[in-house]
Amino acid sequence: MPHLSLITLLLLCCTCVRAQISAGTIDYLEHREFEVWDGMSIEQKKRVEKMKTEGVFDQTGRLTFNEQAFSYQQLPKAPDTDNRRGWWGADTENPDVYYTSVVDSTVTDQRRIMDRSFIMEDEWLVPEWEIPANQQLNMAYTLPSKLAFTVSPEGDTLTAYFTETIPLGIGPRGYGGLPGAIVYLKVENEGVYTEYTMTTMQPNPTELELEKPTEGDTISRERFEKIAAKRKEAMERRRRGWQRNY
Repeated sequence: MPHLSLITLLLLCCTCVRAQISAGTIDYLEHREFEVWDGMSIEQKKRVEKMKTEGVFDQTGRLTFNEQAFSYQQLPKAPDTDNRRGWWGADTENPDVYYTSVVDSTVTDQRRIMDRSFIMEDEWLVPEWEIPANQQLNMAYTLPSKLAFTVSPEGDTLTAYFTETIPLGIGPRGYGGLPGAIVYLKVENEGVYTEYTMTTMQPNPTELELEKPTEGDTISRERFEKIAAKRKEAMERRRRGWQRNY
């Protein structure tokens, strides 16, 4: 799990002396551990595992926040000239947006499937985090942080480190509700997991404003999941065809 850069550490230390941070941007490294398809040859599996180790499939997500809301989306990746990512290569030219309003406890997701965008608005379901008592501060991210864990409403096991240096219950992809900002998060379900690790943090003026996403057809989350399931099935067929030629 990477550490913050020295420059970022100095920035944080200087800022914390003046005041706690209430607005800014945080970049996270997203690393997803996924299962390699059983239909692959041994050589293909080794190649994909090597690519995962090299971070070929990793992405960067950016969290923008103030005291009223926080918004998260992936940043565009540099072109993969060798096309090593294959079907796994995500399109981040029109990234999904996860907007959470702390004021009225609502989430507004802007999600994209193929060339269509959808808007979903729901109540913000904050997990019931368990924070072990009397734990020592962890400095793995050059920030004083504490451990917390829970099971999300979707059934995912969540393990997080959070820092009260940023005293807002914010985090990547709409996760939050802790006494401070999430600096590391692991979302796991049946052996498949995604890690979000803070890499940089930049304070912003307190007048920083965030806009709720509005572009797309308003749709229920249940309806969206049905459309997404059909898309996933089509992607699986594409994956099997790509892997046969890989």
